[in-house]
Amino acid sequence: MDRETMRVALIAHSDSPWAPPYSRYLRDRGHPVIVISFHPRQIPGIQVEYVGVERADGSLPKSIYLRRLPRVRQVLRRWRPDVVLATYYRSNGLIGALTKRSALVVSSRGTDQTWGLPGCLNGRLARWIGDRAELVHTSSQALAESLMVSGIEPEKIVVIPLGVDSREFTPRSGSRQPGPARILCTRKHYPIYDNDTIVRALAILQQEGLAFECSFAGTGPTLETTRRLAEDLGLSSRVRFLGEVEPTEVPGLLHWADVYVSAARSDGAPSSLFDAMSCGVFPVVSDIRANRDWVVPGRTGYLCGVGRAIEWADGIRFAWDDPVRRATAAAINRPLIQRNCDRVTGLGRIEDLLHRALALHRRHKDSRPRLDEQASDGISEARTDR
Repeated sequence: MDRETMRVALIAHSDSPWAPPYSRYLRDRGHPVIVISFHPRQIPGIQVEYVGVERADGSLPKSIYLRRLPRVRQVLRRWRPDVVLATYYRSNGLIGALTKRSALVVSSRGTDQTWGLPGCLNGRLARWIGDRAELVHTSSQALAESLMVSGIEPEKIVVIPLGVDSREFTPRSGSRQPGPARILCTRKHYPIYDNDTIVRALAILQQEGLAFECSFAGTGPTLETTRRLAEDLGLSSRVRFLGEVEPTEVPGLLHWADVYVSAARSDGAPSSLFDAMSCGVFPVVSDIRANRDWVVPGRTGYLCGVGRAIEWADGIRFAWDDPVRRATAAAINRPLIQRNCDRVTGLGRIEDLLHRALALHRRHKDSRPRLDEQASDGISEARTDR
């Protein structure tokens, strides 16, 4: 039986890895979709309502979320969605909870469950947002467990990773072109991703005489600081900062690379890692829960201590020195991602999640008149008894 069409509002940064695939999939499934975004990027074929403002360095003032509440409410009243999906818990999730008029799903993607508030207030706010939502989505089991600690009911939480389109993220075709080691980082330039540690590791490798090229793809508020560090360490001829790249360019960059690096200090479900593994690029990543769930150290990748540049230098050399090791890891990693992180399957589960949230919302609305009627009857009976 065909399922009903839903009007879906996606409150999400339009430059995020998930906003384009979510919105396009839902559109292609016949659901009218609008993206309400605090980032100005447009998504071709999707209505994007830009409600933000950016600083010169590309960052977003934290106060903008609360200042734009009236604007978001206005868009939602005009659009009249059946269900809202608000991705990134502490920003868009908070906005979704504050503007709730329809079914709501809030989504936790990574380091997004704290607000820098004192004491137990972080947990209380996280729980309040979860209580406002019909369902809570997380991209990894670790994030789900963290929300449970905050007091959110386990039955409300659903784990669905973003996943990878393995038809798009394929291994390099043909043989590798001769040349030095090619290293790629596709993480944005924010403190949480600690790209400076990678640059310091590259300086160590240069002192050791390793020939390499490295590309950073992404932008963010710490980009210029990292660029200056690379210049100060004498790496300008070996390191390229590509700035913002289109998602369609990422597979080509991964085909160029021999080693993928990410020094993230914390993460949810690391979609950039999944992209690299699907393309058969050897991952050298930080030793955090999000990566340990996917990488077998020394066999399918290399794990490095957070902030320890010498370990990153060792990991990159470990990957580069043995082409057979890289090929063996690629033969294991791609099937692993295809089995567990297929994007089309994940998108279908997101659609199911929205249908479930809508059904729960309607059930709750239907129960209100009966509860009000029961309360009224109780008052009448009390008056009659007098």
